[in-house]
Amino acid sequence: MALIKEKAAREGKVNVFVTGAITRNIAGEELAPIGSLKQAGVVAITDDGHCVQNNELMRRALEYARMFDLLVMDHCQDYALVSDGVMHEGYWSTTLGLRGWPSAGEEMIVARNILLAETTGGRVHCQHLSAAGSVELIRAAKKRGVPISGEACPHHFTLTDAAIAGSEIFWRADGKGVFGFNDMEQRPAWPNYDTNFKMNPPLRSARDREAILEGIVDGTIEVICSDHAPHCDYEKEVEFDYAPFGITGLETELPLSLMQLYHTRKMSLPEVLARFTTGPANLLKLAKGTLKPGADADITIIDPDRAWVFQRADSGSKSKNSPFHGWTMKGKAVMTVVAGAVVWSEQNELAAV
Repeated sequence: MALIKEKAAREGKVNVFVTGAITRNIAGEELAPIGSLKQAGVVAITDDGHCVQNNELMRRALEYARMFDLLVMDHCQDYALVSDGVMHEGYWSTTLGLRGWPSAGEEMIVARNILLAETTGGRVHCQHLSAAGSVELIRAAKKRGVPISGEACPHHFTLTDAAIAGSEIFWRADGKGVFGFNDMEQRPAWPNYDTNFKMNPPLRSARDREAILEGIVDGTIEVICSDHAPHCDYEKEVEFDYAPFGITGLETELPLSLMQLYHTRKMSLPEVLARFTTGPANLLKLAKGTLKPGADADITIIDPDRAWVFQRADSGSKSKNSPFHGWTMKGKAVMTVVAGAVVWSEQNELAAV
């Protein structure tokens, strides 16, 4: 923990907040020293891409986390239900002959977390939701006052499982050039099994996609995240079954969110930006994400109407595993200010090329 903080302070350009593990070695067998982690300065606890399967262990984790006022973030995946699935279980998994990953594999753990949060009073945050049932469960629980929250990724509210089949996507625009996505306008093509569309949780159906959008709009989902998961080209250039899960997302999460939520007039610009700023800051109880007088001068300046094309070759990431290569985006970050100092700007980056 001390090493991470020291390196972040020495080399980092932005604020770095550290989370601790729920269980030792994220193995799901024994609780980590939650009190010591809090004392060391973690802002939350999570087993990251692993899900605690033992319900009793998760209950005790929530009880301890409540004592230390820590948020518990959980990757919701019932291993027994998901098994060796590689894509959403449905029409396209059957058509493509790929092992299915049922929505119930996520919804089961979301329901478990709601029950345990209600029992213990501990705060639970369900990470990268993908299923309509998960949104419905959290919406109902929030109405009862359960301390439960959720987040979503742009790929889950932009794409569907049909993309793995190579279905053509027809973009439509109104007179102002506002782009939208319409699953009903997809036309089947030859399957391409592109592993850049393989992520955990998987891309789901059009119904699931719409439910995630509705959950963001009505406030059921407070946070939009990238779930950035870089991989080497050679890791992804294998059969779909054997490729690792995950895509890069940091550079595309803002424009995709603006295109799906702001430019389609589902939400106002401040409402969308709150899902990136005050939403996560409030959950983690950080004095961040606001422009109020006296707040830290941590600011990202964006151009919400900037049209640009995402190209893997131009990416700042060393990894290129993105399904959005060649997509026309609308909205872009142009400058980052941390503690009042400019740490990055598009203008300086272009001048250096």
